[in-house]
Amino acid sequence: MEMERYLSQMAVKEIFPSGQKIIESSSVVVVGMGGTGSAIAEVMVRMGIKKITIVDYDTIENSNLNRQAMYRESDIGLKKVDVAKAELLKINNYVSVESVDQKLISSNAEGILSKADIIMDGTDNYDARHVLNVASVNLNIPWIFSAVEGTYGYVKAILPGKTSCLSCFGYPDKGEGISCTVQGVLPSAVRAISSLACSIALKVLMDKETYGDLIYLDVWKPLLEVMQIPRNKECRVCGTQKD
Repeated sequence: MEMERYLSQMAVKEIFPSGQKIIESSSVVVVGMGGTGSAIAEVMVRMGIKKITIVDYDTIENSNLNRQAMYRESDIGLKKVDVAKAELLKINNYVSVESVDQKLISSNAEGILSKADIIMDGTDNYDARHVLNVASVNLNIPWIFSAVEGTYGYVKAILPGKTSCLSCFGYPDKGEGISCTVQGVLPSAVRAISSLACSIALKVLMDKETYGDLIYLDVWKPLLEVMQIPRNKECRVCGTQKD
């Protein structure tokens, strides 16, 4: 009965039964349960990931509802991780869901992320992504960077020791960023970037070729570009100048 749930994705030649077995034995941590993070979590749970850990400390606001499909008007004021955990278990109660009601910072990052097979970025600021980047390199756990602004976004696989990390190409390591209500974000762009991030994550889990290129996608124009980002041997996070 449970196998019937995954027949359509197993029929995809890139997945097939061997890929499904990997999915069902993998653990993922999603940091940030906003638009991108909650969409990533939903896809992962629907595909049958063994365990998902969701990390966020924020509450649901009315301004979230246009792009954060996990939540409803009745959820306003509630903790994102509490609502998301309940909703994810309704989608697939065979998946183990752990919620962490904390802000990810340098002091707790490695403890939260250490048991993951892959880390997914659902954050919205430079500080959090820098913490993810450093922890990923220190733990030797791959992570998928994803960011959305306006009608476009970026996705990049970061495989410690194999690809460039976020700091290799000068991504800022400090700053809260600009809120979505100020800079603007199209809900369809959020969905597109989260879907792309999930696809790249599956390739990493199944050990398919992933070179860590930076993928740019604009859903309005529309436009897709792939930019090669070589490793910086003197990077202060993953290179010889490591702090």
